Amino acid sequence: PSETEKKYRIGFSQCTGDDDWRSTMLANMKRQMAFYPGSELIYKDARDNNDLQKEQIRELMKQGIDLLIVSPNEAQPLTRIVEEVFNKGTPVIVIDRKTSSMLYTSFVGADNQEIGRKAADYVGRLLHGKGNVIEVIGRPGSTPAIARQQGFSEGLVKFPSIKITSQVYGNWLKDDAEAELNKIKDKLTEADIVFAHNDLMALGAYEVYRKANINKKIRFIGVDGLAGPGGGMQLVNDKILDATLLYPTGGEAAIQTAFKILNRESFLKENILQTLVIDSANVESLLLQAEKINEQQRDIEKQQGLLERQRAIYKSQTILLEITITALVLVLVLGTVAFLSLHNNRKINRRLLASNKEILLQRN
Repeated sequence: PSETEKKYRIGFSQCTGDDDWRSTMLANMKRQMAFYPGSELIYKDARDNNDLQKEQIRELMKQGIDLLIVSPNEAQPLTRIVEEVFNKGTPVIVIDRKTSSMLYTSFVGADNQEIGRKAADYVGRLLHGKGNVIEVIGRPGSTPAIARQQGFSEGLVKFPSIKITSQVYGNWLKDDAEAELNKIKDKLTEADIVFAHNDLMALGAYEVYRKANINKKIRFIGVDGLAGPGGGMQLVNDKILDATLLYPTGGEAAIQTAFKILNRESFLKENILQTLVIDSANVESLLLQAEKINEQQRDIEKQQGLLERQRAIYKSQTILLEITITALVLVLVLGTVAFLSLHNNRKINRRLLASNKEILLQRN
């Protein structure tokens, strides 16, 4: 078999599979795996638990995986186990979130610092260089949250009249973001914009302001920009969010990079995915584009389904043909044995008849 036909086992350790963005990442990986029939993707969900994720990575190693894809729950706690896997000679692709070490084979993800800077630029233009911002940060210790916060802070340096009046940790979750913002209700009216590190928390912030009946015009900006129902693009289109920054999942890119590594082809150590601001100016065209891509994907999946059915039919026909040929061969063999046996019996009968005649002649 050629290199591309080799069968591999790829382990994927996800920090959590609870939100739509990570579900989309897994779906994109599975879709890409369809182009490598016979190879296997083994998925583990750590449910936001560092110790569970370490244990699951060890389980994947015991299962004899050829490559590990990992999205660390937190950078520091997962560094040692990722280094262990890498040092044992198993290639490691770090996706979305990094560890505190450079000991990995390849990284796939967007530049979170750049996302923070782009958000700051957009806020600066939206507020004409003057106003107040509430920042809803992701999970403490999570590398995307740290980088987005840093990039946003750096980007606002150009706008000295824009102040971050409050910062809360929403842990990437809508309910947590709502709970934390409700704790600073007295400061909500100070803000002109709420910048949340993902669309779920931005939606949570919108709900808090809506329920508080604050009449002041507040703008909401998120990150992720998923195209599906309830995703960031739809929220912008529905005028709930003013903007979202596209944060590609990197699912397809991770699988493509994995097979480049496994097939000993050239690959990049740092695969930085591009981002852009999605607002009322471009959201409709991007939603149409996403729908066309989904249609093409559905067509590909239908064709793959037909191909699998054709393979199954071909396999059953091959088995049937093999059984038929085997039966024919058996019939031929048994026929030959029967013919030879009959021929030998006739020869024996002729000899017996001749012997009987001689005995009768001698007796007479």
